[in-house]
Amino acid sequence: MTRLLIIAAVLLAGCTTYKMWSEGDSDSDNGIVRLTYEYRKFESPQVDERGGVELAKERCRDWGLPAQAQRKGEDRKCLSGNESNCSRWQVIREYRCVKAVSR
Repeated sequence: MTRLLIIAAVLLAGCTTYKMWSEGDSDSDNGIVRLTYEYRKFESPQVDERGGVELAKERCRDWGLPAQAQRKGEDRKCLSGNESNCSRWQVIREYRCVKAVSR
């Protein structure tokens, strides 16, 4: 019985998965970098936040814009199913290329 409870707890807790940001539908004219990653229903995603910021800064430099990326917002949408019973999610984070703030 105890063994069954342990197995159930592990299954319900989900599985930690490591995700990397990838570039989504960015807008070079407005200096907006959109990064995305996807995860499934029972995954507990851990993302490389520093890697995401570096990717956004790199894209800003590629566009000839200041190499400083400021986080603008984040959204999550269901790709498979509906909001109450989604089996695959996509996280979208936006960064804006901005000039460095002098202190």
